Amino acid sequence: MGCAVRGSIAVITEERAPWDGVGQWTSRRVARLRRTDEGWQVDGADRNGRWYPCDHLPAVPSLDEALTVLDDPRHAFWG
Repeated sequence: MGCAVRGSIAVITEERAPWDGVGQWTSRRVARLRRTDEGWQVDGADRNGRWYPCDHLPAVPSLDEALTVLDDPRHAFWG
């Protein structure tokens, strides 16, 4: 896992070593956590790395709760 923070946005990524041990690691966007007036909103990434809002997930008051949403298998962030 990786994380990049810029302002009020945190981007969570999945980092993978090359399967044969040769070459560069790869990185795939998993989720974006945005601070809004309502709390922390979770966005997902499609297969092209573009963001889409997860409107079915309510904003949560803390960053810890937003990270917990990512671990819930019903939301399938980890494909």
